[in-house]
This record gives sequence, structure tokens and C-alpha cells, in this order.
Amino acid sequence: MKTMLHFKILLVVLFLVFALGAGAVAGFEGTKTLNKSVKVPADVALKMSNYSGDIKIFTSADNSVSIKTMVEITGNTKEDVDKVISAIDKFKFSLTGNTLEIDTRFYKSMNTINNKSTMTLMNDDKIKIQDFKISHELYIPKSANLSLNNKYSDIETESFNGNVDLVLYNSKLLANNFAGRLKIEAKYSKLKLGNAEKDVDFDIYDTDVEIETCGNTNVKSKYSKLEIKKAGGMMIDSYDDKFAVEAMSSLNFTSKYSDFVSQSDVDEVKLEIYDCNVTVNAVERAFFNGKYSDVRLGNVGTLKTDDSYDNNIYLGNTAKIEVAKSKYCLFEIKSLSNLLMTDVYDDVIKIERLNSNFAGLSVNGKYGKLEVGAGTVPFRVDFNMKYPKVSIPEKLKVSKQIKDDSNLELVAGDSGGVIKVRGYDMKVVIE
Repeated sequence: MKTMLHFKILLVVLFLVFALGAGAVAGFEGTKTLNKSVKVPADVALKMSNYSGDIKIFTSADNSVSIKTMVEITGNTKEDVDKVISAIDKFKFSLTGNTLEIDTRFYKSMNTINNKSTMTLMNDDKIKIQDFKISHELYIPKSANLSLNNKYSDIETESFNGNVDLVLYNSKLLANNFAGRLKIEAKYSKLKLGNAEKDVDFDIYDTDVEIETCGNTNVKSKYSKLEIKKAGGMMIDSYDDKFAVEAMSSLNFTSKYSDFVSQSDVDEVKLEIYDCNVTVNAVERAFFNGKYSDVRLGNVGTLKTDDSYDNNIYLGNTAKIEVAKSKYCLFEIKSLSNLLMTDVYDDVIKIERLNSNFAGLSVNGKYGKLEVGAGTVPFRVDFNMKYPKVSIPEKLKVSKQIKDDSNLELVAGDSGGVIKVRGYDMKVVIE
């Protein structure tokens, strides 16, 4: 009987504990919609900081700025809820001359443990809250110039005619079009943009970007991903990134450990790369220096290389190549008109065929291999080699040949461009 009595008492105590706990958790719920507005010049400079709540930005022809803030809060008491709402209602909204400043921050810090938070307001009041939601709707002139610093929140925008400058941290941005200049600095964010008509500047870290079209684009990036459908000239300083660009006019790419892919025909490409993969469909003028990289340039007008080390370079129909220095590289060329390699070391050079306007080919190197598919295109040879391994068509008429155990001087052929080799322990095969 005593055991049964103790058990019943325990049940009553547990019931009271849970009942009181449930009552404490329930707290006081409050909701409020707050509004601020002011008349402004059409080209107002709007400077905004938003570290609390998602924001939607709407544009119109009205010369006014207004912000609507929606709050849902659960606190321990009505007094706590009222203090938070009052603090929100006092956030900065100040017009001075042509500049409107908005700062939605209303608390200094918030610490959360077991889904319960302590919020320190700007006046140092500490408020205990159980649940909190806040969001904003901002209405501005379409021609306004916007500077927005945003953290930990999502942003949706309509189209802008003015200039836009965004600093984003752990944010999501969904934006329409930009008629003015666009500048974005972002960390740990995701951006999806429409069309940017003028120049664009990106400074991004661990951020994903999708953009439909843009003008000339300057990118500084690290650990990021960019997808662009159409761009003007692109200037990129990159580290461990991935780029996919459907169309562009030019590319200046300085990078380590990055991938760049484009199906575009490009006027000019400049590459300074280390351990990268770069692919374009075709290029009129290309300049390349790099190490440990794969480069696919498609059809090429001219390619100039000052220093290439342990790279794989794949070219389509190519007019002219100039290589100052190369070591441990592979050159695979579909067709060629003119080639000058001043100093190569242990390279493999494969030329599938010579163009009908073949002008000449000159290689000065040590070790490695040169393979040329001449086909029916006429050519001459001029070899001066030490420890040579040479194979040329038998039909080629020899006009000079001096050969001993380790040296070869050979001149052959009646017409066409000259294949000139100055080599040491190289293999040359012409078919």
C-alpha cells in the first residue's frame, strides 16, 4: 500500500511539473506590422544595413521610400514582447540631403540555448524570447542608387535603373535586372541574377553565382562557382573556382586550381594559370603562361607563350604559334600554318596536318618528340641535330646530308615551308 501511495504521489508531482513547465513555455505571443516612409529625390542614394530578417525590394516611379516590417514574437511576458517591438520601431530611418540611411539592426547580440534566446537590445535591456520572426518590404524609386550591407538573410529584388552596391554575408539573393553599374562583395552566399547591362564587379568567397547576361565583368573569387550565359570582356583573379560561361568577348584569367569552360568564340584570351583546366571553343589571339594545366583553345589565330611547364595544350586549326620556353609539355595541334619554338625541353609536339598555306615550322629543343602529318602539302626540311632519331618521307629529295655517329645535318625538299629543327636527342617523324 505504501508503495502504491508513493507511486501516486510521484505521478501528481510529475503532472504538476510538466503542467507548470508547459505554462512557462507557452509565453506571450505578439505580432506587429510597422511602417516608415519619406519623400526623396528620384536619384536618392539609399544606404542600408540589414542584419535582421529577409527583405523584398520593390521599385516604382514614385519619389518616396517606405519600409514595412512584419514581426512575430513569443516572449516570457507582454512587457518583454513590447520592448522588442518598440526597439524595432526605433531602427534608423534618416534622410539627410540626397542620402537616406536605413539600419534595421535593433539588438546588439542574441544567444540561443535549447531553442530559448536572450536578446540584448541597443539600450542594453536583456529580453528572453522563445520564438522570433521578422521580415521587411522595401519600396524605393526605380532610379535610386542602392548600397546594401546584408547578413544572414534572403533578398528578393525587382529591376533597378540606378547603381547597386551589395555586401553580402551568408545571404541568398534573387534579383531581376540591373541597368546601372553593379558591384557585389559576397561570402558564403548564393546569387541568382537577371541581366546586368553595364560593368559588373564581383568579389566573392565560397559563393555560387548565376547570371543571365552582363557587360564587362571583373571577378575576384575563391572557392566559388559562377555560371554566366553571356558576358562582355571577363577579367578574373581566381583560386579554386569553377566557371561556366556560354558566351563572352574576351578573357583575362589569372588562376590557381580552377576550371573554366566556355563554348564561345573569343576575340582574345590571356592566361596566367597554375594547375587549371581551361576550355574555349575558338580564339583569335591567345597568350598563355602556366604550369600543370590542361588548355583547350579550339581553332586559334595566334598563340604566344613565354613560359610553359608541364602543360597539355590542345589546339584546333591554328594559324600561328610562338613559344619562347617550354618544358615537359604536350602540344596537340589539329592543323598548322606557322610554328616557332625557341627553347623546348622534353616536349611532345603532335601536328595532325599542315595547312595548305603552311609557311614554316622551327623547333629548338632537347629530348622529346616532334610528329608532323604533312600529307600532300609541300615542305622542306632543315635539320641540325645531335643524337637524332629522324623519319621523313622517302620521296623527299635530299640536297645536303652530313651524318656521323652522333650528328646530323640534313636539307631536303624542293618547295613549301621549311620544317627546321635544331635538336639534342630528339625524335622527329614526318609523314
